Amino acid sequence: MSRILPLLALLAGCAPLATALDPPLGQLARWEGASDAAIAAEPVACPPGHAACARLHARRAEACMRLAMDSRAPGAACPGSVAHLDCAAQGYAAARALAPHPALAQGEAQARLCHAAFLPRAEAAAEAARARDAASAAPVESRGWLRARAALVLSHPAIGNLSANCAAARAGLAEAPPGSAEARDLAARIATLPSCGDAP
Repeated sequence: MSRILPLLALLAGCAPLATALDPPLGQLARWEGASDAAIAAEPVACPPGHAACARLHARRAEACMRLAMDSRAPGAACPGSVAHLDCAAQGYAAARALAPHPALAQGEAQARLCHAAFLPRAEAAAEAARARDAASAAPVESRGWLRARAALVLSHPAIGNLSANCAAARAGLAEAPPGSAEARDLAARIATLPSCGDAP
């Protein structure tokens, strides 16, 4: 007993006993009230199967996304800097793999689409394809425009071949909200791709 009491006193002074004995819960506790910058700077440390893993990944993804969007110009869909976008995309994907939720899918799709704008064409296409896949699980009200935005990247003439570009543009236009900027841009893309504007 004489050895246990000093240990309990030490743990009580640093953190609750459960937190001290459970690092993922300790990380969650540290993030209570922490700044987004502090959360983004601390990688998630969570063993597979721990109940807190999904929350940790989602919490860090949200922090990274807020930091990324802080540099967004008024009315812009994406920030002017690549900073924190990969962190957000990876965090949403990790959280979604453990606890699927439409809001996480939307966050992942948006982060990947913004990230794609800063990548070389081939890498941008791969990121846009991942964004399109994530968008399929996003809320119904945002699913179409997210997939349409991905189609704009995937249908770019510098990526793939004309047949694939045309198919991507047509599929995106079919999902784009009527009258949206994405619908207008995809219609223009179809019109400029050789033979794409012809009737199928």
